[in-house]
Amino acid sequence: MQEETAKWLKSGAPVQEGIRLFCLRSGDKHPFVRLANAFPRHTQPILIQELCRRAGISETEKNRLMDKRGAFRDNWPFLQDPTCPPELKILAANKITAYWNYVNAHRRLFDCRNPEEQLATVKEVVENYIENRMIIAEFLHFQRHGHVLGQHPIFQEFKNYRNLRKMNPIELIKRKTALEHNIWRIESELRKKGKEHLKVDRERRLQRKRNELSEVDRIIASIK
Repeated sequence: MQEETAKWLKSGAPVQEGIRLFCLRSGDKHPFVRLANAFPRHTQPILIQELCRRAGISETEKNRLMDKRGAFRDNWPFLQDPTCPPELKILAANKITAYWNYVNAHRRLFDCRNPEEQLATVKEVVENYIENRMIIAEFLHFQRHGHVLGQHPIFQEFKNYRNLRKMNPIELIKRKTALEHNIWRIESELRKKGKEHLKVDRERRLQRKRNELSEVDRIIASIK
């Protein structure tokens, strides 16, 4: 298994061959096989992580076999430039979070106890993978063209922040109260059991509301 997986990694980890290797261990009836066939581009990283885990191939060895080199900041040197757009610097932190969310969800993927838990975990894996790819698209565009692509939702968030600065103190207080209520409601939803497939969406909504509340508090504190 280890030798065959190593050859697969060296060849670029084609999805269909990865599915074949996965089926050798888990059978072609495993739910993940159907998911991988339906969404090959999104599930390739899951195949790579799982087959490496089963073959006993370490992260270092995996990167060597796939010839992946370069530290994060070395790959994206513009992040250290003082003129770098603040949205991209925040996305750099979000990218790290998305990566670890992906890794942790992947570890749970094959230990799910029921279909609902499996659906929620798959959703978490795929959505964090997509988030990571969206951030990379923004980085690549800025690196090649010197201006932002602007398709990631964070750019709309920053536009909303600019609108907050146009509000008067009374409007800001009303917005602060509404945000605090929204945050309380989403946190209550997250504490309840069930509807695990909504967890990722709720956590992202919660983070957006918290970010906006922080900006509102900052603006209010700056008013003399």
